[in-house]
Amino acid sequence: MKTIKILVIMLVLLAFVGCSPKPQQGEYIIIGALLPLTGDGSDEGLRALNGLQLAKEEINERGGIMGKMLDIIVLNDRGDEEYIVQQYNKLMERGVAAIIGSSYSGPTIALAGASERDRIPVISPTASNPIVTLGRRNVFRSIFIDDYQAEVMAYFAYQSLGAETAVVFINQDFDTYIQAASFFTESFTALGGHIIAEELFSSEEEFPELLRKYAANPPDVIFCPEDFVPAAILVNTAHEIGFNDTYLLGSDAWDGLLTYVYNPQAMERAYYSAPFSFDDDTPEVVQFVRDYFNFFSQMPLTGSAAAYTCVYILAEAITIAGSTNWDDIVSAMKTMELDTLLGPISFDENNNPSINVYVIQIKDGQYSTFEKLSLRDLHEQSGR
Repeated sequence: MKTIKILVIMLVLLAFVGCSPKPQQGEYIIIGALLPLTGDGSDEGLRALNGLQLAKEEINERGGIMGKMLDIIVLNDRGDEEYIVQQYNKLMERGVAAIIGSSYSGPTIALAGASERDRIPVISPTASNPIVTLGRRNVFRSIFIDDYQAEVMAYFAYQSLGAETAVVFINQDFDTYIQAASFFTESFTALGGHIIAEELFSSEEEFPELLRKYAANPPDVIFCPEDFVPAAILVNTAHEIGFNDTYLLGSDAWDGLLTYVYNPQAMERAYYSAPFSFDDDTPEVVQFVRDYFNFFSQMPLTGSAAAYTCVYILAEAITIAGSTNWDDIVSAMKTMELDTLLGPISFDENNNPSINVYVIQIKDGQYSTFEKLSLRDLHEQSGR
């Protein structure tokens, strides 16, 4: 299986950089991308790669950007904070106009730090840690931040599910998950909910012991911002122990866990936040899903949609700027308003968009939208 996966990656990369003449300034608008194409995060990286490929094909079929063809040079960052900086330097040598990457917050923070001295525009598809963009003029993202989605999930738990008690599971090895958990706790408490406990862990092997502590008197919800593979283990384990009346809630990093949940009944009370859902009935999403399925023979998840959106954001910014000058592109991104696959996007003072949050449920073996929420609307309803 590993051999097949490596071959697939090589073939896709050839489609990007091996089937066209070597990009030259003047002939192409060249964008770089850094994604985890090998290692534990490769599923997310490959989804993003698909999104880049589809956007590139569409833009070039429509005439490119300012009459020039778009080329995307994709390098594997391995999900490694040191290696991504090395790969960043290689992209800089190629004279790219902007960089898309990475998929996870840790490597993206390292990329953001390296890029600040050069001032090149960087936009991440799915890195949600606020630190990624905080105080950085040139670094953007296409999705919401952890604070935003954690607050929405607290509202969802308290108002939509009627939850009054919660236990929060926190992976103590990742700052981004610690911060998301903190915002959920703060928001849930402010609404009137009660946090029974915050449980720290370092490995999914600790889930059985942690869950059994609450088996006799289970909370209404367990919130656990985590990657989709450990999240699937949590869902499976909770089902096996018998948490039949407790809701399991997660963050956007849960997108993809269906592949790893072996008992469909375990998903009946599990929900997570996402900036995209392929069952949305807006014309933009319907068209994207159709094209994506025709191109890749699979349904798109957030990583694909967000990377696709990043390409269009950069294409619009370059068009507004009328050049590939980095400062001009950044200035255009800071003031632009663009209707995208993820909804209308404009960037705040920290280069973050305020977009809808889809609460995703896996129903009948399929991802589906349970509720679509906006933090702005929730604040208006509560008078905040």
